[in-house]
This record gives sequence, structure tokens and C-alpha cells, in this order.
Amino acid sequence: MIRFALTRKTLADARGVTAGIGLVIAAIALLDLAVYPSYKESLANFEIPEALKGFLGEATDLSSPAGFLSAEFFSWVPLLLITLAVISGTAAFAGEEGAGTLDLLLAQPVKRWRVVVEKSVALTIAVVVCALAGLAGFLIGRIWVDIEIGTGRFALATANMIPIALLFLMLSLWASATLPTRGAAATLLTGLVIVTYFVQILGEVVPILGTVRKLSPFYWSDASRVLLHGLDWARPTVFLVLAAVCLVMAIWGFERREIGQGGREWSLRALLRRPRPGWPMRRTRPEAGLG
Repeated sequence: MIRFALTRKTLADARGVTAGIGLVIAAIALLDLAVYPSYKESLANFEIPEALKGFLGEATDLSSPAGFLSAEFFSWVPLLLITLAVISGTAAFAGEEGAGTLDLLLAQPVKRWRVVVEKSVALTIAVVVCALAGLAGFLIGRIWVDIEIGTGRFALATANMIPIALLFLMLSLWASATLPTRGAAATLLTGLVIVTYFVQILGEVVPILGTVRKLSPFYWSDASRVLLHGLDWARPTVFLVLAAVCLVMAIWGFERREIGQGGREWSLRALLRRPRPGWPMRRTRPEAGLG
């Protein structure tokens, strides 16, 4: 087997969506930086509504570069990276099984753990490339726009988006390796992203969520904190450790996955009652009236 052939194949399959999302992120970064001088004075006396403070994190002054970029870029662009992670991750195993190609892949002389690792490497590269496209947009914009944020802070804030995206990527791989269908995996991850994102946003104004929001990964990946104070290395390190744990879980789940051909029906009840490998199968009595 050619070394890392599956990594190259996965990258090739994801090149379209990777290039598309990367170009969008670069264009948004460039545009936000280009329009900032025009809005700086008009936003100087703007009073931020309570409901919007969760989008800004610690940068509560919209007229400042950190506040403007937190609101216009870093508050929602990480969701694009997470979207790429969820789409690609859920397609990795359950998606291929539904398309009828996973059994053909596993018929090759390749171990299951290596399939998971090579796919995860390829999708990690795709996420990193898309994130760095945003940095490229900022650097191009700084050629024409004089802004009080240095290149180093831009690089750190952009890199800060990567660990949370990788966490959701590895969670998507685990769900894809464990749950029967891509639909089930995508539903689980989409719900998790939506709930944790809005818990973080609403926790700023809803007292009962003030403590709960600290369980959201979005709370710990606040880019405004990086733009204002620099990177707290402990936060991305924890994200990367959790992502590694999820990758191990994905390998464990895929090693025990029963591969079917084509799509299959799925329900929560069927999943809970599904016999595990090695369990004795119960005989079912024939229906009355059948020979």
C-alpha cells in the first residue's frame, strides 16, 4: 500500500469545499479590515445592546479594532470552520457506508485504525488551511489599512479558531464511526454546536446560564481575549487534548463497527437494542400461519 494514499485521497475529495470555505474566510477578513476605518468614528458612541454582548466577548467597544473584528469576524467565522469539520467528519465513515464504498475500502490491506488516522490527518489539514486563509486576508488588508493590531496578534487570534474546530472534527469522526448513519451523526453534532454556541451567547444576559456557559467550548475560545491580551496557551492545549481523546474514541468505535452495504434504517430504539459483537443472538419464534 502506498504510504498516506488515503490521506491524499481524502484531501482530494475535500478540496472543493476546502477551497470554497477558505476563499470565503479570506474575503471576509480582507473586507472587514478594509471597511473598519469607515465605521470607526460612527461606532464610537454606539451603545451595545445587552443581547449582543455575548458576541463580543471581552472587547465591548465596537469602535476599537478588537471589538469590531470580534463582532464582524471572530464571532461567527469559527462556525464556518466547524461546518467544514462536521460535514467532512460525518461523511468519513457513516457517509461512506451509506454510499456503499466503505466495504470496498476495508477490503484493501489496510487496518481500521489507520483508516481513521489518515482521514483525521487529511481533514485536520483542510481545517488548518481554511483558518490560515483568514490570516492571509488580514495580512493583505494591513497593506492598505493602518490598524493598532500587530501581525502577531492576528496570527494568534486566527490560530485560536483551529483547536475548537478540531475538537468538533474529532467528535464528528467519533459520531460517524459509532452511529449507524450519517444523518444520525450530523444531527447529533449540529445540535451540539447550536446548543453550546447559544448557551455561550445567552449566558451573558441570562443569569441562570451564567455558570452553564462555562461548559461551552465557545466560552473558552474567545478571540477578543486573544486580540486584547494575547493567547492563553492552556485553553487551546485543553482543546487539543480533548480532540485527541475523541480521536481515540473514534478509533475504538470504528474497530467495533459492523459494516453494511448501502444505507440502513436508523432509530434511537434500534440503536439501543442493537446486539453488540459477540453477544448471542436470540431466536425468534415463527409467526403464526407461516410454514
